Amino acid sequence: MRGSSVALFLLLLAAAACQRGAVAERLELGEPVESSGAQRVETLTDGRRPMEGAKWNTPGVSFFNTAGAYVVYDLGEPSAIDAAYLQGDNNDRFVLEVSDDGADFAPLWTAPAVGALGLRSRSATKLGAHGRFVRLSAIGGDRWVSISELQLFSATPSSWPPPVEVDYELRAAHVANIALLVFGLLSILAALFHARGTRAGRALWVASVLSGVFAIYALFRAWPVDVSVLNASRAISAAVAAAAVIRLGWRTEQAYERLLVALLGAMALLSVLTFYNFGYPQFYDSDQRQPTYVHGFDMRVYFPAVKYFDELGYDGVYLASVKTYADEELGGSLDSIRETRIRDLRDYEMRTVEDLSEEIHGVKQRFTPARWDALSKDMAYFWESMGSRAYLESLRDHGGNATPAWLLPAYWMFRSAEANETTFLWAALLDPLLLLFFFVIAWRTFGLRAALVCMVAFGAATVYQFGSNWGGSTLRNDWMVLIGLGVCALKARHLTLAGALLGWAAMIRAFPALALIFLVVPIGWKAFEAVRQGRSPRAELVALAKVATGVVVVVVALGALSANTFGMDESWGAWARKISMHANRPNVNHLGVTALLSFEPDNLWHVLRARGEDPELWGPLTAQTMKDRRWLIRISMLLYTLLAVFACRRLRPADAAIIGTMMIPIYFYPSNYYLHILFIWPLMLAAWSGRERKREWTQVAATVLIACSVMWFGWLIPGNYGQFLFFSGVLLIAILLLLAIPIAGDRRSATSGTA
Repeated sequence: MRGSSVALFLLLLAAAACQRGAVAERLELGEPVESSGAQRVETLTDGRRPMEGAKWNTPGVSFFNTAGAYVVYDLGEPSAIDAAYLQGDNNDRFVLEVSDDGADFAPLWTAPAVGALGLRSRSATKLGAHGRFVRLSAIGGDRWVSISELQLFSATPSSWPPPVEVDYELRAAHVANIALLVFGLLSILAALFHARGTRAGRALWVASVLSGVFAIYALFRAWPVDVSVLNASRAISAAVAAAAVIRLGWRTEQAYERLLVALLGAMALLSVLTFYNFGYPQFYDSDQRQPTYVHGFDMRVYFPAVKYFDELGYDGVYLASVKTYADEELGGSLDSIRETRIRDLRDYEMRTVEDLSEEIHGVKQRFTPARWDALSKDMAYFWESMGSRAYLESLRDHGGNATPAWLLPAYWMFRSAEANETTFLWAALLDPLLLLFFFVIAWRTFGLRAALVCMVAFGAATVYQFGSNWGGSTLRNDWMVLIGLGVCALKARHLTLAGALLGWAAMIRAFPALALIFLVVPIGWKAFEAVRQGRSPRAELVALAKVATGVVVVVVALGALSANTFGMDESWGAWARKISMHANRPNVNHLGVTALLSFEPDNLWHVLRARGEDPELWGPLTAQTMKDRRWLIRISMLLYTLLAVFACRRLRPADAAIIGTMMIPIYFYPSNYYLHILFIWPLMLAAWSGRERKREWTQVAATVLIACSVMWFGWLIPGNYGQFLFFSGVLLIAILLLLAIPIAGDRRSATSGTA
């Protein structure tokens, strides 16, 4: 007993010694001796931080309001600096520099951006630096930069990362999240387990309604809501809708059907409101210093590319963006921004302004003086509204990839318009109106329940997220709506119209061609069976001819009009070259079979950095992994293809067209937002007659909704790359299940003799 007590005493003594050592190793920073563009700097070194994932502007953070904002600390004497810790906004990079004299600073550590949203911790060890003065600044990210805590250590503490006291403040956002969770749980219980006419069933519904009222109140108090609330709202609306759909297809004789449909409608409304940020402007106008509904980042690419396509084509937008900015803001000189990195849209390589100076100065020669003046005026709106920093950093994107067929209506819309908030607000109304039209047509064609599930999936699908939604943009959802309308036309047997709509969608984004390819499968299968049974396949051939007629008419018309407007090689030829380059280039936000199977842990940024290699090597290394594993990728494509064909053969052309859209992440390497098309998937097997087919539709709808809900867990993964890999996995599993549903249905029908 005495020996145990002594051992315990020695352990406690050692722990205390370690703790004292860790404290002694921390360098005292105190108040900064110099700062510029930073607010509330006292919070940076108070030894406290908000919770991980807290909103960027939560209490207890310091704001860096300008591109050149910084703070400088004096350590009192030259000191060793071996480790550093900070918590800051997720998408910003923070730069630490060290100096002996407070004048000449050398790089110490750059804390990288991370994918998980909100305030996130970063840390580094083995810095091996020495100096008296330390300077903290920020680069990259967006215009909202915040840091909550900075700590430096002369030696790495035994406990790493260091324990930092957390402010557990119950904010309005936390209450809203809790309220949504309680509502979700009670609503799921009420939907799944109530029994009509029982006291317990009525009590569950009353509890669900009361919790819903409180959730509305909590959302109102938390408005404008932060990202965590939006994520929770998406997941819960999808989960509750899934429960309602399951119960509508199971034990319906004991269910409150009207209540379940009403609950489904409420979740449709909640998810759509979530998509549109509960009505609060998601973007910011730096010039007017207020939020705006205009998606400036998106429009600064597409508007000039459309209006000035004759001069800029697909490769000149960023060159002209730099030149107009330099002429108007920098006196025509590129010297102050010569190290700014932009993407060369000719080959997608990142280059500095200095590297491209000849091309930047030369782009002006493509314009007449009047057209250049108009471009300069239009681009001035973007750098003023976005802020110079965000404007220049947006030039790292891959630019617009829309086909000339998409450019055509946008060109007629914008060719005489000026870049301003009014223009873009009116143009941004097109997408909501198109979506509303589709949901109404889906209701009339497939029924109310199917349309409501599509609405839930539209708003609840986290997969489209990449910092923001596409509200405030123009014609982002047009091709998806066209596919949905084409599916409705197929269901209504308007085959020529269906071909025209699907052909139009394919001319806009190319991917929808898969819907046309796969709708041929059931028609071809019926023709084959007719021939095998000695019957004429005339009906099937007529149906195919009608679809083909609609496709040909639209393709020829749009192809001819766009080629005549923009030039054949300048438009379609340039687009083909651009998209072939884009399709094979690794990007963190690309999804599908290729993205998942090309993942290699040794190629990750932090692993490369730890090995002393350039993190930018991730791209070439991942491209090589794609090449090395192409056999595995092709086998996966083949397996999914066989399943898809087998699933399509006895379905309606409308269902087969939907399955064709499921093949987008199988055959291609698409950006995440293209997979927002999943919101039309619940139309598969909808409005079929027969008990079994209705049960199968329940399975389809529930699978899509559960996949949307499960995507919430992706936000727990640090880094965008990990999140999108998770989304890829969820989507591929969901597609596998969706293909299995009609296959299993065919087997049951064959067994029962009711095929």
